[in-house]
Amino acid sequence: MKRMPAISRSWWRRPKDANRAELSPAPSYYGTWDAVARFAAEIRASDFMAEMIRRRDAYGSEGAMGALDCATLYGLTRWLRPAAIVESGGYIGMSSAFILKALADEKLTAAKLYSIELSQECEQGALIPDELRSVSGGFVPMRGKVEDFLKRNALPSSIDMFLHDSSHSYPHMLWEFRQFWPRLRDGGLLVSHDVQMNAAFPEFIAKTYAHDKKTGRRDAQRTSHYEWGRWGYIGFAIKKS
Repeated sequence: MKRMPAISRSWWRRPKDANRAELSPAPSYYGTWDAVARFAAEIRASDFMAEMIRRRDAYGSEGAMGALDCATLYGLTRWLRPAAIVESGGYIGMSSAFILKALADEKLTAAKLYSIELSQECEQGALIPDELRSVSGGFVPMRGKVEDFLKRNALPSSIDMFLHDSSHSYPHMLWEFRQFWPRLRDGGLLVSHDVQMNAAFPEFIAKTYAHDKKTGRRDAQRTSHYEWGRWGYIGFAIKKS
């Protein structure tokens, strides 16, 4: 059976005229790690990283994402090339800035980042450079509860990427994963910051597995992710529909 190239940032799509008996083989995501590592190393050595750390430290670094996690997030975003992203807990915009930078570097001018922040006390998106904030209106700040935006259908019903970075309580993390996993397209990314806080992320990932009852091996047909992993405090999973 013919395999797709190991290193690819494109996602698998079924040809419109193919029937279910003629589906192409599932894509290989073994190259994901190499691609993300390459992009992460690139941004860590950049002037942009140095400037963002300066901005973060001048504003006050408490509660803001660290350099390694920002680089990982940037790498994942560049690899995926998403058009619609939702993040919870955007706060002062450290994570938002690196997502927007990745979109700009990939020249994805029509992409949108819906950034949700509950706190009324922080200056939402304060760290985002002006040139990234204004690009095609790609940054969409949303002040309030994730629950309320979902109830009002104020978020896209289909998205390419979701980043959890709001309340890191066990029940809330699981709740957000369960809410946004169905909204992700095939090949979309579920990303979570601070996965070390509790067992919510590995427990959620465990539920996406299916195993053969006799051998105990992973059943690729029924498992609902292509690949998952953790880098620093960032966890991610690539959804399989």
